[in-house]
Formats: sequence, C-alpha cells, structure tokens
Amino acid sequence: MLGWFIIVSAPGPQADEAVDGAGSPVVLATWETGLFGADWIMKLAASGKAEQLSFDGYPNRFTVRAGEVLPLFDGDAIPGARPDIPVWSHELHPDLIAACPADRTLTVDVWDQS
Repeated sequence: MLGWFIIVSAPGPQADEAVDGAGSPVVLATWETGLFGADWIMKLAASGKAEQLSFDGYPNRFTVRAGEVLPLFDGDAIPGARPDIPVWSHELHPDLIAACPADRTLTVDVWDQS
C-alpha cells in the first residue's frame, strides 16, 4: 500500500506540570490515507504554520498549533481528505478535539506505509 498512517496528538495533561516535560500524549485522531493524504501538513510546514522535525518517514514529525489543525476536523472530516485520496481507517476523538485549546502545540506523526 502506498500512503500514510497519521497520528495527531497533544501533550498529556501532566506534561505541563512535569519537570522534564514528559507525559503520555493524548491522541486526538489517527487515520490511514493514500499517497497524497499528507499534503495538508506539508503545506502548513511550507507556509511556516507548522515545523517539520524529522524527514525520514519513520515518522515524518511535525509540530503545529492546534488552531491550525483542529478546524480541519469539521464534523467527521479528515484533514486533506478528498474524493481522489482514500481514507481506509480512522479514529477521531471529537470530545478531545473540541477540548483542545487553539494555542496548544500538537505533534503530527506521518508514517510512511510503502
């Protein structure tokens, strides 16, 4: 399969209080998508709205403010989904997405599935 497995997560609640910043991340959404299904996060990085931290596909890792990503989950929408880009499986947590502050820094991991 050519495509991507995408995980959008936020730092866990205890991370803000921990001395080392550690804490289990809270997963807001995951999905598998086709070859161009990660273009949305790459466009955010190209425009300076996200920062790409790793580039090798295992994973490609980005950080981005929640206010840039969470509106893309309008209803059951998957960021970057289009009729010509399949989404095979997905898990969204609308309650966690709605509760996430717009200024929170999210991590977007994009795993190469080829």
